[in-house]
Amino acid sequence: MTSHPIGETTVGLLRDAEIEATNTALAAQRQALTQRLLEGASGTEVMAALSELVDTVIIGRYRDALREAEETTVIAGSQRCCLVALGGYGRRELAPFSDIDVMFLFRPEAQDVVPTLSRQVLHHLWDLGFQVGHSVRTIQDCIELAATDLTIRTSMMEARFLAGSPQLFQEFHRRYLRQVVCRRTDRFIEQKTAERRREYEKFGETVYLLEPNVKKSKGGLRDLHVLQWAGMARFQAPTIQDLADRGILSRKDYLALVEAREFLWRVRAMLHFHAGRAQEILTFDEQIRLASQFGFRDRPHLLAVEQFMQQYYRHTMGLHETCVRFVGRCRTVLVWRRLVRLLPAPKVDGYFIVRGPHITVPVELRNRVLGSPELLLRLFDLSQSRRLPIDTDLLDEIYRSMDAVSEEAFRTPEVSRVFRKILSGPGSVAGTLEAMHRARLLEKLIPVFATVRGLMQFNQYHKYTVDEHSLLAVAKAEALGQEQGILGEVYKEIRSKDILHLAILLHDLGKGHEQDHSEVGKAIAEETAARLGFDEQETRTLIFLVHRHLLMAHTAFRRDPYDEKVLLTFARAVATPEVLRKLLLLTAADIAAVGPGMLTKWKESLLIELYLRTLPEVSGERDAADVPDRLARIAHDVACVAAGMAENTMDVQWIESQLREFPLRYAFGTAPNRIAAHLAAVRKLREQEVLVEEHFNEVTGTCEYTVVTFDALTPGLFSKIAGVIAAKGLQILDAQIITRNDGIVVDTFQVIDLDYTGSPPEERRASIARTIVRILKGEDTVENLVERSSRLPVGRRLPSSRQPTEVQVDNETSDRFTIFDVFADDRQGLLYVITHTVFKLGLSVHAARISTRLDQVADVFYVTDLSGAKIRDHARLEVIRGTIKDAIDRFLEDKVGEQERVSSGTSS
Repeated sequence: MTSHPIGETTVGLLRDAEIEATNTALAAQRQALTQRLLEGASGTEVMAALSELVDTVIIGRYRDALREAEETTVIAGSQRCCLVALGGYGRRELAPFSDIDVMFLFRPEAQDVVPTLSRQVLHHLWDLGFQVGHSVRTIQDCIELAATDLTIRTSMMEARFLAGSPQLFQEFHRRYLRQVVCRRTDRFIEQKTAERRREYEKFGETVYLLEPNVKKSKGGLRDLHVLQWAGMARFQAPTIQDLADRGILSRKDYLALVEAREFLWRVRAMLHFHAGRAQEILTFDEQIRLASQFGFRDRPHLLAVEQFMQQYYRHTMGLHETCVRFVGRCRTVLVWRRLVRLLPAPKVDGYFIVRGPHITVPVELRNRVLGSPELLLRLFDLSQSRRLPIDTDLLDEIYRSMDAVSEEAFRTPEVSRVFRKILSGPGSVAGTLEAMHRARLLEKLIPVFATVRGLMQFNQYHKYTVDEHSLLAVAKAEALGQEQGILGEVYKEIRSKDILHLAILLHDLGKGHEQDHSEVGKAIAEETAARLGFDEQETRTLIFLVHRHLLMAHTAFRRDPYDEKVLLTFARAVATPEVLRKLLLLTAADIAAVGPGMLTKWKESLLIELYLRTLPEVSGERDAADVPDRLARIAHDVACVAAGMAENTMDVQWIESQLREFPLRYAFGTAPNRIAAHLAAVRKLREQEVLVEEHFNEVTGTCEYTVVTFDALTPGLFSKIAGVIAAKGLQILDAQIITRNDGIVVDTFQVIDLDYTGSPPEERRASIARTIVRILKGEDTVENLVERSSRLPVGRRLPSSRQPTEVQVDNETSDRFTIFDVFADDRQGLLYVITHTVFKLGLSVHAARISTRLDQVADVFYVTDLSGAKIRDHARLEVIRGTIKDAIDRFLEDKVGEQERVSSGTSS
């Protein structure tokens, strides 16, 4: 019989109406669940309700499709097929917008009906907007696939019957358990833990990420899943409730896991509902919103969001550690290791024994060790010196026993002696301190560590919490000490490494207070030095390093080390070579511990430059030769380089005469090969000409563009060059602006080309050079270039609230220049706005240092008036400051408006 079009249309309309009605009902139920969640419903309730809601839709559709299939076939599909939920849906842990994983299980004789059946069910679910992962398998398929695919094996371990033949599902369950789950258990557990380690590398190797993935970061829900999978494989216990009921999981661990799971489920449900999609990242904006919804309120010295995240980290750290312990117990102990355990282990230092790859304490001596601070410190010292980790069960016992031991009990000369020995190394100082922190022992020696545990730094710059950052900084210092180069050499030269490591450990512990953290840190350092019995000199050094831990970064990154006043002020503050060495390593380690890639080669070179400039000042070995002699030596070095250049016409006398045209900071702070290249350009320069020298520095990973022309060529040279560089997507790190007495300009920009890893292609560098020439000659404008080159913002999204712009005036640091420090949100074109405003104010920029911290810039400009003098009039300084700030704010507000228009256009 031929179908009539009108009939097809009617069926289609009825189907569309059914889909629309179901979607409306689903939306209403989701909205009701959202409201219940906001009113205090638990994450468990929401997960269960969502799973039940999806069950109702899927089972109903399966039964309808099965009836239709059975009407057209002689096979009784209900006895030959069944529908199975897998993965998180199988566990009844369905988040609001999680994918749904289902399997159509069938006997071979039903292979003709299954494709039609699955198609009718899946198309219906897709029409409703569900993200469905699906498979069609026989029992034998399941067993064979599980042997070769770890993900498939794992998902089917959590299979749950939905509809169809219960007998078929029971047969699958029995065979799968016997032939898959109970076989090769050790290999399965090892594969799952290796898979999890790879996820840590991708989603965060620390629990204390500032923007964690609730599901996959360390301590997230995936850790709980790994625990459950290991328990299922080893003990055939599918839930943590089963593990606890059978005594495999302690009651304490079970309750902690249930509490952590409930917290994370609720957080995840709120993230999904608010985003309207599977949002797993707990962003800064979401943290602020959820802190309020969880009932946290700002306290005088602790934001609501910081309290919320401390609770988050407490749960995730506990979950992760319980997972590690439990999975370790699930591994089979080899026969020879069992035999070894039966043999008496020789005691070490009277109280400790080495058992396998761990150090531990015999059961009969544990109470004595746990109650003795001296013995506990000796345990950690022994672990460090022998490079053997402490048994995890013993660490847990130490953790639980700490409440019973007072801080005063740790204030003994012997405890201090052993702690200083641990801080001195050798062995992993950071690893030992981390184990002490995990066991809550570190806070007995440094009480403030208890208050910063899991304390986030809500400042958009640091990647880790205060305690994690502090411990990681110690590890970074040790790692720097192993490197080839100046930092490694300086670390090895440091005599009192215990003071260095302690200063690094303490440097940020003053955070979380209303007062400046460096001032609070000063008091913490003073108290810690007294507690550990430091002498007067040691105390002064520790206090200085903690109190002034930002001094070297501030001076190296935001001031000119070739300004004698800057250098002498810094040298006087540091005072001795030993303190200078410690401050260099502390500064480098602090930056490296902020986040991956933060200690760039460029920053490292600036720190080393300041160190090398300062060392003669504080060691009393400053070169006493006068300036002419130094210039003569530099001219000789430049001439040697120039001798190897093509068409070289520069002799030593000419080079020396040219160097006198430059400020001394240029001659003393520029490498001979770069001076030779610049002077070659000066030699070739003609009226109305612009020459651009470009060079890639392999060591720092930066490009250098030097523009050589005449000052009279065009007004606002610096701002125009900055505009070109911004429009081309380059990030300026440093700028040295020089106008010689003869009117020749030599402006040098150190930049990073964000479009390339390593050296950009020659054509790319040449193209940028040509564009600079074209703009300076008036053949194009910066505004047109910016319009044509508008680039979309890249990188992760940060809090939507804009940070207030700050413009600070420093008229004390330099005798020759007025210094403006600018702090503002970073946007493409901002540097051009600042420099163009400075130009319109009738100022000359002589040097600039540009740094970016995530989405914040900290730019420094050394300026004078057009006659080359400092600006000393206070009223004029205030006008300049206000004008620059207003220009920045107008620009950023326009950018916010553009972003909102783009966002609304995208969402619509």
